[in-house]
Amino acid sequence: MQAGIDSQAGPGAPAKTSLDARQTSTAPGLRLEMESVSLVYQAGTPFASRALNEISLVVEPGERLGIAGPVGSGKSSLLAVLAGMEAAASGRVLHDGREVGGKNPPAPGSIGLAFQSPESCLFEKTVYDDVAFSPRRQGLADGEVRRRVEEALAATGLDSSRFGHKSPFSLSAGEQRRVALAGVMAVDPRALLLDEPTAYLDPAARRELIARLVDLNRRTGVTMVMVGHDMQELAAFAERLVIIDGGRKAAEGAAKTILTDVDLLDTYGLDPPGTVVLSRLLSVATGRDIPAVTGEEEAVGLLLRLMADGGIMSPP
Repeated sequence: MQAGIDSQAGPGAPAKTSLDARQTSTAPGLRLEMESVSLVYQAGTPFASRALNEISLVVEPGERLGIAGPVGSGKSSLLAVLAGMEAAASGRVLHDGREVGGKNPPAPGSIGLAFQSPESCLFEKTVYDDVAFSPRRQGLADGEVRRRVEEALAATGLDSSRFGHKSPFSLSAGEQRRVALAGVMAVDPRALLLDEPTAYLDPAARRELIARLVDLNRRTGVTMVMVGHDMQELAAFAERLVIIDGGRKAAEGAAKTILTDVDLLDTYGLDPPGTVVLSRLLSVATGRDIPAVTGEEEAVGLLLRLMADGGIMSPP
């Protein structure tokens, strides 16, 4: 489901928010910026809770940024503020240099936000109609709507001819998650904000979806920000990584640098990618200084080189 303020889903239907798709712009990915942003829920009451505290962040056009952190650290709140859906208590949020939030909504079609449980907002009778909801609201021709629906479903690994006629409520939780994500993609946003998009998917489907997102980013230049808990997935997705803890930005840097710093990850209760753990175990087993690797293909290559060098025994 796309983030936004339009919720006219029809009588009796759950609210489905939407931003109009961008009209004729062929601009590259959106530049996103937060300047000393704080967010307080229920401000001015005894239940006031500070979700974000003085966060400054820049996401360059076309970049893939990963957001990690403990449960309750403020990651989802950060996405909501970055998307312009939550107004910051202080500081500024900028999209291509234009301030957004509150009375200044994002430019139409600029942002696509996939919530943590987007499948809860599915409501149409068929998968096709659900994915087509926002493009239709923009007033696109039927042929363009069909093209966007088919491409969006394909981008999430679903065949329109197989799934388009089905009820979204007859699908598995993982398939519903894909349909909801396709609904965001069908609007063709300049920035795609994803809150744990692989939840409820099996391991093979998780790897496939991450690969498809990376491919989409490389082909279109859409800016992507993804919140995740699985460090191996973030290693496959992100070029840069930010760790959020207690509503503050605790660490920021190149994804490989952050993900191979085991002590840093441990400080914030995060497990390193399995490939990094493997590298450390191989160092101990071989007595060599094995460089940490974050990619699964890198890990396979490392094992093959060690076997070729006699550093470890080949399997029988």
